[in-house]
Amino acid sequence: MKHMRFLLVPVIALGSTWVNAQEQQGLLPDTLAEVGSEVITARDLIERLELMPWPGKERGGAMDSIKIKALRSLVAEQILALESGAEGIVPDSALRVYSKNIEKLFVRDELYKRQVRAKTTAPSEKDVREGMKRFALLVRILMIGASDEAQARAISRALREGADADSVIARPPGGSPVSTDTVEVTFGLLERKQEDAVYALSSSVPATEPILTGYREWVVLSLLGQETDHEYAKRSIPERMETVADRIRRRNELMRGQQYSSDLLSSRRAEAKPESFALFAKTIHGLMVGDSLRYKIPSGYRLGKGIDAAMDSLAPHLHDVLVDMKGGAMTIGDVLEGYRTYEGVFPTLEMRDFLRRLNASIRDIAGREYLAREGYRLHLDRAEDVQHDVGMWSNYWRALALMGKLTGDIQVTNEDVLRALEDRVDIIGHDYDVNVREILSDSLHESLSLLEKIVGGADMRELARRFSKREAWAARDGESGYFPIAEHPAIGFRALDVSEGTLVGPVKVPEGYSIFKVLGQRRAPGDTTFAFDSLKTMILAQLQDAEVQRRLNGFVASSASRYDVKLRYDRLAKTGIPPVNMVTKRMLGFGGSILAVPSLYPLWQWVEGAKGVEKYYP
Repeated sequence: MKHMRFLLVPVIALGSTWVNAQEQQGLLPDTLAEVGSEVITARDLIERLELMPWPGKERGGAMDSIKIKALRSLVAEQILALESGAEGIVPDSALRVYSKNIEKLFVRDELYKRQVRAKTTAPSEKDVREGMKRFALLVRILMIGASDEAQARAISRALREGADADSVIARPPGGSPVSTDTVEVTFGLLERKQEDAVYALSSSVPATEPILTGYREWVVLSLLGQETDHEYAKRSIPERMETVADRIRRRNELMRGQQYSSDLLSSRRAEAKPESFALFAKTIHGLMVGDSLRYKIPSGYRLGKGIDAAMDSLAPHLHDVLVDMKGGAMTIGDVLEGYRTYEGVFPTLEMRDFLRRLNASIRDIAGREYLAREGYRLHLDRAEDVQHDVGMWSNYWRALALMGKLTGDIQVTNEDVLRALEDRVDIIGHDYDVNVREILSDSLHESLSLLEKIVGGADMRELARRFSKREAWAARDGESGYFPIAEHPAIGFRALDVSEGTLVGPVKVPEGYSIFKVLGQRRAPGDTTFAFDSLKTMILAQLQDAEVQRRLNGFVASSASRYDVKLRYDRLAKTGIPPVNMVTKRMLGFGGSILAVPSLYPLWQWVEGAKGVEKYYP
């Protein structure tokens, strides 16, 4: 394979579009809690509670209670993080890797905020007027992908001279096959030159000149039709103007970001090592083809959730150089980490197209690395927002690691689940019926003796008639007939837990000891009754969660006394939280996205068992 070179091109992706909640609320960073020398501010609470789901948040009336529980949970996370550091739960080397990778993202985002967003010009009146005209139209176009520029020019010329698009696609110039896709274009969707070309299309100019895309693919856009934009139609004139101005501002920001990255990257080159690229491409392609449903999204295939699988497959080679760059190479592991926030898509897994797009995506990831390095050159890692965000994620990882150690050995047995179901028999005891053949004995010794005889081949019917203490069933050869499990929960739940024909016991019941064979099972008709396996799974999860909570709350309560904890409930009234539950993503400057903040684990009951915690009330 020849050496593969690629000149870095600008990354055309908008940066972070959300402002931290504290700034939105106009709040000062009031201290809400103290954990030793560490403080938790209104900003900390608001961003963790507002930007991610939290139990009951959608019920606005309970917000005071929710804020108290969330504050306690933040304090618990801080205590766990401190204890994790003290006990060395997260190796320093591992935490440095985690922190460095996330820091790069925030440094790059800070560079974008300072060099792009802060310097983006507001839309002019002329641009708004032109945008209002374009906003009114939704343009449907056929995007035709050509094999090279010459074929694209031939396609464009044929369409402009009146050739039918279907005929051109069926018999493309040059003979090489073309790709097609139908796209609806609305105002502000494309970069300015492409948008100008689309809105210039008409019956007399039915196709654009060839356009080179970010994937180095030549395309021609052909007009299919126009109609009134639905968003435009349902908005008032002031709303239309506001929408147009916002889209223009975003595009101006996009263009400035594109220009900035273009200027920075134009003199920088990156070179893929051919052996490493071949191994990387073969491995990633093999994973995607081998389990395509895992990587499938509506628009194609994305590495996304398969990054850890790729890490495992390439484990012996993670430190191999994949991209030679000025200032330090990127290894296979570095590039894979870059894919965690990369949102590019492989439309198909056809090898030629896959390799081209893989090369383009590695080029983009290398470009983002150069942008992050520029941020470090400007010492943006020392910026207050960057240090805040890195500290938040590092605390979260430390706490999570200790939580895993404290709860990793929790096991809930099948017998635990069955006993928990018996405790809930008043709720679910009439949803299921069973039929069994039983022998009820007074003692465990007698029950075991009868079980031995049955296993040895004795007729259970006869034994039931002679020895069972449940006389009504004994008269029917031990058969109970169908009964709701609420009548005999110890028997009923265990009869549901095995397949028909299974011999169960001895089971301790209020009347003595029971051995029984399952003759039949049924559940009440209707969609509200769960299958028994599903019900068991739910109860198992509840029991596990309860034990996790018990251990973690106990640990935090016993640890709190070492950190001089203060909870300032009197200051919570100023922290306004919208009653909306949603997962919020943070769009990063120069491309990519992550969760806006880590999810806050609900852990608030520790306060009840903690000693020496100071509480300040309104």
